[in-house]
Amino acid sequence: MVLDVPEVCHLEVMDGGFITQPDLLLKTLCRRIEALQNNVQSIVLGYGRCQALDKIPRNYKIPVYYPQAEDCIGVLLGQRRYDQELKNEAGTWFLTPGWTEMGMEFIFHELQLNHLAQKNIDPLNVAHRMLKEYTRALFIDTQVGNPKRLLEKARMIAKEFDLRLETTQGSLVQLENTLKQALSRLDGR
Repeated sequence: MVLDVPEVCHLEVMDGGFITQPDLLLKTLCRRIEALQNNVQSIVLGYGRCQALDKIPRNYKIPVYYPQAEDCIGVLLGQRRYDQELKNEAGTWFLTPGWTEMGMEFIFHELQLNHLAQKNIDPLNVAHRMLKEYTRALFIDTQVGNPKRLLEKARMIAKEFDLRLETTQGSLVQLENTLKQALSRLDGR
């Protein structure tokens, strides 16, 4: 039993940052699905489509479910609300609890700047230039982890990039609904 859901027998947390490498995300997920498909009845992914999941083959022995959102921001806010936040302020840098926890190194990874230091180029300077048109950091609080500590890290990131920090309540409802969809199919409902 995992996460107080008796039907969940296996939980796997993968490395963050796959959104910048959709082909690698797809390849990695396909390998994991192939490895698990003889041991479980279905698989629920905690990803939005992330430019890759719509390409997951449909010929696995088991069904594969994932939330219908563009990416993790759409999963945590709902796609409609995500789109609305972008319309309200296009220069928004969204900070999920996971991204916030991983901090500046992950931001460099997300912006594909890690390799610059090897060329004697300051990745922080490049990140500042890339984000210069951004005006707001929106921390998505899902009450996962330590919200106070995460909010402090979000403040530090926002300050580093001279962004106005706002917080909003996120939700795990889409993840829960995707799990319920998989469970209801297993139960024959």
